[in-house]
Amino acid sequence: MKKLVLFSFMIAAIGAFALNAQATSIYGYTSFSGTLHTDGTSLADATTIDLFSDVVVSTHGGTFDYAAIPGNEAVSLSSPFTFGPFPASASISDFWVIDYAGTQYSYDVLSSQIDVQNANQLNLQGTGLASIDGFDDTDSIWFLSVTGAGDRTTFTLSTLVPPDYEAPSTIPEPSSMILLGIGLLGLAKLGRKKS
Repeated sequence: MKKLVLFSFMIAAIGAFALNAQATSIYGYTSFSGTLHTDGTSLADATTIDLFSDVVVSTHGGTFDYAAIPGNEAVSLSSPFTFGPFPASASISDFWVIDYAGTQYSYDVLSSQIDVQNANQLNLQGTGLASIDGFDDTDSIWFLSVTGAGDRTTFTLSTLVPPDYEAPSTIPEPSSMILLGIGLLGLAKLGRKKS
């Protein structure tokens, strides 16, 4: 009986370790909108976003791991954000942060590049690291689209996690499969001893 109890404990410990060994990556999409002010007289000569204001989650909120955040939830965006002259050093910790229902969602910008820049339009994109309480930090991509001029400059910012935005994989890692195999071999050996 002692062997059976010990063996059951060992199987439970292996199972718990195998579950903890799997990564919980973030998956989903979210976007924001608001107004901003740049250092240039027009978007064509801007190199820095001085101030983001009136920033909220877009009305459709987000998908999957971001779905809990409702539309129009206030968002804090870090400024100034320097994007030029290209290539700019764009690494920004906590570029955006949302605290909603006891969970913190945040995003670090790792790189940026200018796609379009003229008097009335500025499009940027780059890579980043998404963070949500209870999940592993996950690589992602972001897009910022700015239109207008002067005090009427508006923007949308979108974050896609992971960068390929495909259905999340549930393939266990090799160490989990090895532990499961050891447990099954142990059960087979115990079954042979009983018979």
